Amino acid sequence: MRHAKRKKLTVGIIVASVTLALSMTAFAAAQLFNANQVAEHLNERKLAQAFDSRDAIEINQSADANDYRFTLHGIVSGAGLKELANGAEGFNADRTYAVVSIARQDGSAMPSTADPEYGKEAFFVSPLIKGQKPWAVNIVTMNGGYSEFVADGIMYRLIECDDIEMFADRGVYLAIASGTSFYSNDAFAFQENTGSILPKADYDGAALLFDLPLDPTKSDRAKADAYLRELTDESATETALASAMSSDKTESELADEIEDMKRKIPEGTLIPESVIEVTLKEGGNIFYEYNDWSVTIPVQQLFLEGQTGYSESVHFSGDGAEYKALQFYRDEKGVITGRITILP
Repeated sequence: MRHAKRKKLTVGIIVASVTLALSMTAFAAAQLFNANQVAEHLNERKLAQAFDSRDAIEINQSADANDYRFTLHGIVSGAGLKELANGAEGFNADRTYAVVSIARQDGSAMPSTADPEYGKEAFFVSPLIKGQKPWAVNIVTMNGGYSEFVADGIMYRLIECDDIEMFADRGVYLAIASGTSFYSNDAFAFQENTGSILPKADYDGAALLFDLPLDPTKSDRAKADAYLRELTDESATETALASAMSSDKTESELADEIEDMKRKIPEGTLIPESVIEVTLKEGGNIFYEYNDWSVTIPVQQLFLEGQTGYSESVHFSGDGAEYKALQFYRDEKGVITGRITILP
């Protein structure tokens, strides 16, 4: 098999943890899957080809933090995906994909997906844009998600989000933190005056940043600015909702409130006119719109392959006096509908 030549670049790594060690070498490359193999393992064959394309960046850089060794294997965006994109296969060229692996420094195995301990130690893996508030611009707000598996005691995670190549001239980090599934101000500090983001040395866990070696000539300032304006509007709505729910709750308490809202959905009042079939967009995204509520989201973020019924993902909107929940439902024929319920 003839393979296209991939870029191999070194990256800067900033790490903070309780016990700190740093490796700038390509650690045990022969023992780890590469990005192409990770995509293959997840049956993402088109994406595996993209990781083997000349526009993919092969990195294979490792950093030790706390009890873990984190390796950034590779990343592919935009140009490296366009020739392989096929909307019928749910593959979107306007995305960024990256592969990281997580191993224990002492050589013990990470819990397998069948192990009851799996998932008890959470990890946040996300691009962060220099100059942008990281709690507002990260994998969650950028329509992101991930797939992962454990092989030979090593966890591999394939993340995806909206294309970050447009920010290449500003600088982009790949952030990793243990102990949380979301961005945490306990793990990272945003410097308002410089726009830089730094891991906190006093964080009770691992926190590190890979400085991604993106090609500045592939940036698109106008596209990036328009994207950020739209994202800021959406983030403001989410922030207002969180504020209306509680102004002084911790992340854990806020999560409990959201779970409580989910439990209230069956007791709520369905808006019949809101039950609308979604529109399937090119690249595997779905679009739902009712009155002033519109959502565009990758279908794989809502449903596993072959899954029917209600999605676990629920969108909320409220002003402190009234709250609404948007749910998505997929029937046996694969038809997806959205519906809005007014919570009691």
